[in-house]
Amino acid sequence: MELIEAAIMQANLGDSRRNERAALLVASIIQGQTSDTNATPGAGRESPWAHSMGGFRFYNNDAVSLPAMYGAVRTALRALVPVGSRCYVAHDFSVVDYTKHNDKKDRVQVGNEAGRGYDLYAALVLDGAGRPLGPAVTELRNAKGCLSSESCEVIPFVDHLEQVERGIAATETHLTDRECVHVMDREFDDIALQRMLASKHRLYVIRALQLSRVVRWQGSVTKLSIVAKAVERVAAGEVEREGKRYERFIGETVITFERPSLRGRKRGVKPKKGPPIDVRVVVTELRGIDHREHFEWVLLTNLNDSTAAVVEAYLARWRVERLFYLAKVGLRLPSWRQETGEAIARRLALTMLAAMVMYQLLATKDDPAVREIATLGGWLGRKNDSLGPVVMMRGALLLIASLSAVAQHGVEKLLQIAVQAGLGFAIPPALRDAARRACDV
Repeated sequence: MELIEAAIMQANLGDSRRNERAALLVASIIQGQTSDTNATPGAGRESPWAHSMGGFRFYNNDAVSLPAMYGAVRTALRALVPVGSRCYVAHDFSVVDYTKHNDKKDRVQVGNEAGRGYDLYAALVLDGAGRPLGPAVTELRNAKGCLSSESCEVIPFVDHLEQVERGIAATETHLTDRECVHVMDREFDDIALQRMLASKHRLYVIRALQLSRVVRWQGSVTKLSIVAKAVERVAAGEVEREGKRYERFIGETVITFERPSLRGRKRGVKPKKGPPIDVRVVVTELRGIDHREHFEWVLLTNLNDSTAAVVEAYLARWRVERLFYLAKVGLRLPSWRQETGEAIARRLALTMLAAMVMYQLLATKDDPAVREIATLGGWLGRKNDSLGPVVMMRGALLLIASLSAVAQHGVEKLLQIAVQAGLGFAIPPALRDAARRACDV
């Protein structure tokens, strides 16, 4: 928390009182204030009502810009990713459904035709071992356009590919002198994007979607799907996926993209020619050992790493989906009552800082104290039980709330309150004698 708190206090929010408010709000998010109505007693020096009103004013303050707020995120990221080291950047989008929130007048169509809400993009930075650190860039799209961590003005929305290109450029600027590897799923399989990455010497791993695309391979023109089938694969050990065992096979080859980009053709944009680029194709296949299931991924990359390392880089991409899960489920993003995309975007910026605190706790999950916090959050410590940010947040909530209650009332007073309220049956046996003495006083 110290690193994040220092970064918040250094952010250029225009007034030191705003920095103090931002730090207090991040702390309250960690303590469990995940809606607009459950301000946590002990979150600071204020009453719950005063704290809620302070948050309302902060999130609706147009003088607080997103780039200034995300300055704290970038400061922390630069401290967490040493100069000269490698990091991975996982790019993805997620829908925030506010269909039932009719007071939000700036919603856009999301999901199916009936869904209304906002479109959220994030570029999550992972360290060299694939551990999540925090988002370098976020954008929330509403009816006005894209509310970006990179601009004080609303950016017109064209398509997701243009958004991810902005995210890539911004990440490279914020983490200059670091080796960034951009990792993306199938919806980003675009020739124009890969040409841009290659021309600027930026590293990437993208899962192929357009397998019917025509490419040049071994001197002939053929489809990418045919190339993928023809790649010779070698056994690369066993893996476990969702409780099932698979034998993994990996192969690779090199192809050349020569055809024009068709991006924007649905909007009437003409095909755009570009220089040929050589692309490394890594094919990984999972064959069920004790069942018949079978999976295959075709990855496009310009990395020189081993095939196994390329596959592991792609597998780290799922952590950005877990970031969305943390925001939606752990921090209840779909229930936020702010009525504009701008207010939600500001609250989201502080939520990302709270997520970074959880990620830092997870980075030290072998520490006995950290594991105790996870246990408080419901982690059972079994071999296959994942230790993620949601369970860590629940544990931190319980710990901090307990300390706040003790600081406010003292142990004896709390025991007395519990007995008088009829909760004596729930008092742990080790404290029941103390509870009787407290009630006799």
